[in-house]
Amino acid sequence: MDIEVHRLKGNGRVPNSRFPLVIYRGGIAEPPLEMEAKLRRNEWPPDWHTSFGMYPKHHFHSDAHELIAVTRGTLNGRFGGHDGIDVMLSMGDLVVIPAGVGHFGVSITDDLRLTGAFPLGFGIHDFRLGYPDEYTRMVARSRRVPLPSMDPLHGAGGPLVELWAEAEQGVE
Repeated sequence: MDIEVHRLKGNGRVPNSRFPLVIYRGGIAEPPLEMEAKLRRNEWPPDWHTSFGMYPKHHFHSDAHELIAVTRGTLNGRFGGHDGIDVMLSMGDLVVIPAGVGHFGVSITDDLRLTGAFPLGFGIHDFRLGYPDEYTRMVARSRRVPLPSMDPLHGAGGPLVELWAEAEQGVE
């Protein structure tokens, strides 16, 4: 498994985050039901499944970090807003999207299957499209979302927990 880290800056519409976007390439080695059990053990209970991909407009959630696991097919997504980065995610890949980070589904394969999760006790209640007049308020709101206590794949002390704790302290 390889881990990719992407730091995305706010752009006046999408807050993005001081926490990096983290992609686990080939992080899912087990069948989907076993992966879901692992996510539950690590306090990232699965919340949704879809074959439609990510929402096809730039958006972000100011109230929760989000995990998207590709259990079949391929998804091309853009992260960070209109001026963000394009990322191809394939079967076995998992991405953790910090609160405030923009994401958008560009294209999918016909066989796509995704599983989404949030840290225990969180879910999406706030779905934002990045209007400039709410930017400052959304930056503040997304910064208040606490660090998860567990890495979704590795539990306590896993890469996500370490990377985000370093970002919280201003270490890069």
